[in-house]
Amino acid sequence: MRLRIITGILLAGLGVFMLVKGVTLYSQGTVHFGPIHSTVQESHTVPALLGWVAIVGGVLLVVAGIRKKR
Repeated sequence: MRLRIITGILLAGLGVFMLVKGVTLYSQGTVHFGPIHSTVQESHTVPALLGWVAIVGGVLLVVAGIRKKR
């Protein structure tokens, strides 16, 4: 019961962090064209929709934990 509540709070907190701060992932690779070598770095931003999904999932877990407790 408490595990659901704690997990829900952490998940909702992660969702709020994703919405406020934003999360950017970086990928790096090396491109070879014969004797020429180049390093390429790309950035990918995590959509804000995932933050909202995490918040809603966290709230649902907290509510489920409270209802199970009663």
